[in-house]
Amino acid sequence: MKIFSNNSINHAADLIHKGEIIILPTDTLYGFSFDACNSNTIERFNKFKRRNNPISIIVDSIEMAREYAEIKDEDLFHSLLPGPFTCLYPKNVGTNLSDLVTNNSNLVGIRIPKHKLSISIVQKLQKPITTTSVNIHGEKPLETIEDIKNEFPYIKYFDEGHLISKGSTIINFSINPPKIIRQGDGNFKK
Repeated sequence: MKIFSNNSINHAADLIHKGEIIILPTDTLYGFSFDACNSNTIERFNKFKRRNNPISIIVDSIEMAREYAEIKDEDLFHSLLPGPFTCLYPKNVGTNLSDLVTNNSNLVGIRIPKHKLSISIVQKLQKPITTTSVNIHGEKPLETIEDIKNEFPYIKYFDEGHLISKGSTIINFSINPPKIIRQGDGNFKK
């Protein structure tokens, strides 16, 4: 894993704060990241990615996650995150999260990647950022910086090199027992 400097963290946080979409490495894939509270940026993003689906958010801690979601089993939460999981929880109402993040769903996808850059950016901004795979909706996620530069030359990126992953494992924790929605890199045993 590449070590990112404070200058990289500050630069990425500044771009997101200004409403830009950037590309960040995570513990699984490269992801489009931007301010999860900025509806204008999310509208722009949905148009260029040609999608209108819920978007997971990156938080830095269970405390921040609790601001946006109803988390009942904290021990289970801590056993999975940080790590290659997206945990779906009932969303809290009345937060600063854009409604476009959940796209009329009553669930919010929570990520805490085991990756210092994205967590440091969230800590700097003191609010969640988004994460969704770098691709056009329906196409295979891009795994190399060369492919990302060719496909999205106008978006600033932060380089990890080459990431090979099935993505995060998505688990719906709003039901009992929890249900795996997509099997990714994380192994979950009920």
